[in-house]
Amino acid sequence: MKKEKYILMFKNDEVLSFLVIFDEDNDVAVLEKLEHFDEAPEELRGDLSVKQLSHNLFRFFNSRSIASTRRDYDDILKATKCRDSFELSFKGHGLSLSNHYWFKKENEDLKYEDINFFTNKWDDSFARAVLSEDYKALENVDLNVPDIVTPGWGVKGWLCEENGPVLCKFGIDKTCPEEVLGEVLASKLARRLIGEEGALEHELRIINGHYASCSKCMIGINEELIPLDSVLPRELATDNPLTGNERDIIDDYFNKLIEYGYKDIYLLYVKIMCLKSLAFVKDFHFGNLSMIKNLDTDEIFIAPLYDLGGAYGGSRTAHNLLTKPSTGLLFIVYFAYGGLQPNWDYLWYNPDNLIGFEEEMKEILSKSDFYNEEIINNIIDVYHHQKNTLDEFAKK
Repeated sequence: MKKEKYILMFKNDEVLSFLVIFDEDNDVAVLEKLEHFDEAPEELRGDLSVKQLSHNLFRFFNSRSIASTRRDYDDILKATKCRDSFELSFKGHGLSLSNHYWFKKENEDLKYEDINFFTNKWDDSFARAVLSEDYKALENVDLNVPDIVTPGWGVKGWLCEENGPVLCKFGIDKTCPEEVLGEVLASKLARRLIGEEGALEHELRIINGHYASCSKCMIGINEELIPLDSVLPRELATDNPLTGNERDIIDDYFNKLIEYGYKDIYLLYVKIMCLKSLAFVKDFHFGNLSMIKNLDTDEIFIAPLYDLGGAYGGSRTAHNLLTKPSTGLLFIVYFAYGGLQPNWDYLWYNPDNLIGFEEEMKEILSKSDFYNEEIINNIIDVYHHQKNTLDEFAKK
């Protein structure tokens, strides 16, 4: 059993000291709250016992590590000689491109401005090895990279490019590009539908012969990304607020946003539901909805929508339905991804922004063998069903 003492940092401020026990179970134990504990992550604040604080700190670190569901998980662990992703996350300093928390060993002399990934270039050999499936190369690469604390199921890597960091994702199975194509197409629709500031732009690239969805970093050096699932109670954070009738959960979600200073809750919900309906997005949950906090002004605003990989048949349910096209099945898809209400506020909606989108749908979806002409036409039919409903409601 190996034990190490660390200090959790927020930029250059010391938040708390803790002990890490590396064994089969792994564990962390809070030793002491330090001078800047008021800058601790949301889940560590409040009137918590030392035991609960340690438990939440362990959860915090587990949320900042690669997912065990990644198909390259075992390859990465074998090459880096780590028992699990928790141990891997401590091979660097826990630096991320989502916020400014990190850790250092006790008595380690490091400054945030010298090592962060927002203002410093880093060796992205880890990402390039993963994206090329050259896992043996991971035995010799620098592990002080954002990749080892980036969660999610899909194979992905952060590239350090001249114009800033870029996250490239293959999806859960890179040999089946539907998830990637759906995300790129859904981001194009979202930027047309709700404005360029409302959704993260995803660029389609070919990397090592496979399609990848690539996007720039969402925040800057003076901002912090706060996923909703990190500030909601555990029992709420695991539920999907936008796929059912969980009214109480949605109300709690809205109240949390109001508490953090965001005002246009109702309009946000309407826009998300319209996008969900037009792009057949199934994967909206609290982990994919975030706030951005300006660290200089404490202003809170909604982050651009991101992680739309379940769109346009990329989810398993829609994928199966689309392989058996019929009028009945189209209506199942229609109702499964419907939910628009005539009494909502549609004054923000401009149908002219969607002119010509069908051609983009054909161009992108046709890059996959799965999307043959018949299936593409079926998808466009469902899109037209949904858009016609939206157009009618908007006229009232």
